[in-house]
Amino acid sequence: MSWSFQIRNGDLNWGGPGGFATVSGRQKLIQDLRNWLTEPRGTDSFHPDYGSVLDGGIGPTGTEVDYLIGNVVSEEGMMQIEAEVRRILAAYQQQQSDRLNNDIIKYSGKNTFGLDEILLQVEDVTVENYQDVVLVTVTLLTGSGNQISFTSPVASI
Repeated sequence: MSWSFQIRNGDLNWGGPGGFATVSGRQKLIQDLRNWLTEPRGTDSFHPDYGSVLDGGIGPTGTEVDYLIGNVVSEEGMMQIEAEVRRILAAYQQQQSDRLNNDIIKYSGKNTFGLDEILLQVEDVTVENYQDVVLVTVTLLTGSGNQISFTSPVASI
């Protein structure tokens, strides 16, 4: 099973053994996906496809993309937000698949994932506008067969 440092309110969370708290399993999966949603795409030169264009970033053709959020979000804007979230989920799932394949070769048929941190299937993505905030709710099926949901604000209008 893999783990990540726990992030709370944008900062590393202090308090685990050795100083920093960690997350694993479904909490790691949710944290990873929230990070992908909030990191502008193209800002990490080692991982240019990491992140989203919800708040601007670099598109797949290498050109700068205007942010999808920050103004009044139209029905078309809501559909663009959903499409971007679905793109992120597919990219994350592909990254996991690539790592699983590498792990199996490197570790003689074993891998470094826990079943609850594997994104097996996207069940649903909903985008809703509540006054001045756009919320995205994602429902996933993990590798252990557990269904998990999380809601994340992605836009303040």
